[in-house]
Amino acid sequence: MLSSLFDKYGMYCGIAIITIIFLPYVIEGEGIHTPIFDNLDSNVVWAKMVLDEGGLFLPPGETVGQIMDGIPHASVYGTYDISLVWFQLLGSFWGYVFSKYLIALIGFLGMYFLIRKYLLTDGSSSNIALAVAVLFGLLPFWSFSASVAGIPMVVLAFLNIRKGNISWYNWLMLFVYAFYSSAVTTGFFVLLIIGCLFLTDWARKKRFNLYFFLSMVFLCGMYIISHLPLFYSFLYDSDYVSHRVEFQFYGVGLRQVAKDALSLFVDGDAYGHAISLQKYMLIPILFILLLMIKNRKVNKLYCSILLFLVLTSLFYGFYDWNKTVGLVSELGKILPLDLKRFFWLHPVCWAILLCMALYYIYNEIKWGKHIVSIILLFQFCYVISEQPYFKYRELPSYGEFYAEEQFQDIKSYIGKEPSTYRVISIWLHPAISQYNGFYTVDGFSTSYPLSYKHQFRKIIEKELVKTRDVFFDIWGSRCYAYSSECGANDFSYDNNLPEIQHLDYNYDVLKEMGGEYILSAVNINEGNNPRLRLLKVFDGYKDSHWTIYLYEVL
Repeated sequence: MLSSLFDKYGMYCGIAIITIIFLPYVIEGEGIHTPIFDNLDSNVVWAKMVLDEGGLFLPPGETVGQIMDGIPHASVYGTYDISLVWFQLLGSFWGYVFSKYLIALIGFLGMYFLIRKYLLTDGSSSNIALAVAVLFGLLPFWSFSASVAGIPMVVLAFLNIRKGNISWYNWLMLFVYAFYSSAVTTGFFVLLIIGCLFLTDWARKKRFNLYFFLSMVFLCGMYIISHLPLFYSFLYDSDYVSHRVEFQFYGVGLRQVAKDALSLFVDGDAYGHAISLQKYMLIPILFILLLMIKNRKVNKLYCSILLFLVLTSLFYGFYDWNKTVGLVSELGKILPLDLKRFFWLHPVCWAILLCMALYYIYNEIKWGKHIVSIILLFQFCYVISEQPYFKYRELPSYGEFYAEEQFQDIKSYIGKEPSTYRVISIWLHPAISQYNGFYTVDGFSTSYPLSYKHQFRKIIEKELVKTRDVFFDIWGSRCYAYSSECGANDFSYDNNLPEIQHLDYNYDVLKEMGGEYILSAVNINEGNNPRLRLLKVFDGYKDSHWTIYLYEVL
């Protein structure tokens, strides 16, 4: 009875489970804990700045003035993304929450129908399909993009069209994915895999599948439109020189190569961009592989996916090998694409393997039904424990991070139109000031003018010498105000840092760049720094993580 109910209403049960897991966002509001790295420190405020500058369809050639004296649209937010609609309609926080909820549903539904139609067509496996799809949908996907979550949906659309189903909804799924994903993180790699499938079909069947081919052309065309600011920056702004030309790659030895490859295969993406949570899945997945080999009933798709995971993990490790890093560096100057991002496809691959392994256990092993239940329960608990509001509870919450009331008071105290001056932040992400409407000398951008990097470096040069930190020179996407006494890259969010004794900046250059005020989360000794004057300390805000020291640059 229960099984038949799940079979009939499985999709609605899955949606209900995902909705329940997302309820803390509604209950806690801005008190919820979310990832800061590559989320609150960048993506959220990038979207907000673009919308504040000109709305949903800011022309690709426009600049965003709040950051680094104005940088190109593509340097802040290079796509016309569907998530911008939710940000515009619901505001930054609720737009962020709704978008994350929506991509969870996209991930669930895409995986559910992909499994039901192309992997496990046996009706008795519907519960496994439902469970695996829910687990996939609940993965803590990076930021608010459907780049990873939408892969099952877009693969489903391609496979449908490949079989001759050219119904409107397949083209709609491709359209949605083009405007809800990144071409440079997943789109290129999805198209590459689908392209290989197309060529394989053509070679084997000696027949050119026109609609299958057109579906790939369609996705490419939609990507050009959705990524128009990015394409504009490459094709029409020929005088623009990005700071990325100074990226330097330091190769690693074979020991580190092996360590990185194994870590990716076992633990997944360490930076949280394509989280797969497969660590405990490996036990049943590899066990079933051994059984297949023993019983001489090897599933080709199963082995092909596992081989893909192994090879791309090795590729990921060797990408930074000291014997190939020079070639990678030169290639990056020609093709601005990180080719090791094949690992962004891993979450989908691991979910499919888990599904196939569970089906095998369910049907081929004694007590298989109970074993499958135990595996799913364990994996579900693991996925829940990795939800951001649990995992990041030691970090500032969304509201505490952006501290809107506190920063509005700072703005009011200064009393001038924010566009007429610039601020720079010490031990604070510049995104916080930008989120609250300040114009900043510093900032975080994946591509900004090289000339600006060189000019900004003059401000912090002495501090860089003291720290012997080359991170700014070899990367520099975080154009932050370094301090040798507290750093700039490894934020601990510690409010008990000692007073900065000597902040050896070139204040003349800072003033030339419009920098009139310093917002510091750390007290700076005025006696040792005569070019700074403390105006006020902003403290005691219930919804703020920070104590802010406002300094005027003399």
